[in-house]
Amino acid sequence: MQQYFIERDTLEKFVNPLIAQKYPDESPEKVNQIRDEAVEKLDDAILDALFGKLSKSQVAEVNIMFDQEENDPDAFRDFFKNAGIDAEAVITEAIKKFSEEFLGGENA
Repeated sequence: MQQYFIERDTLEKFVNPLIAQKYPDESPEKVNQIRDEAVEKLDDAILDALFGKLSKSQVAEVNIMFDQEENDPDAFRDFFKNAGIDAEAVITEAIKKFSEEFLGGENA
C-alpha cells in the first residue's frame, strides 16, 4: 500500500469534491481510479513543494527521517519550522495549485 506524507483520508477530503465537480457522471469504478491517481498526485505535489523549499543538507536530513520511518507529525512540523518554512502555507498553496490544475480551464 502506498505511503503518503499526509494521511490518505485527509487527501481524499480535498480531492473528492474536485472529482465530483469534474466527473459528475463517471462510474464508481472510474471515480475510484481517478481518486487513487489524484490522491497520489496531490501528495507528490505537496512533497515537491515542501522539498523545493529546502537546501540540499535539509533534504538529506528529512530523508533520514523518512528512512527511519518517522511517523510523528510533530517531528516533521518542528523540522520545517526550524528550517524557517511555513509548512502549512506551502501545503495550502500546493493544494490550491493542484485544484486549479485538476479542474483546468474555466473551472479553475
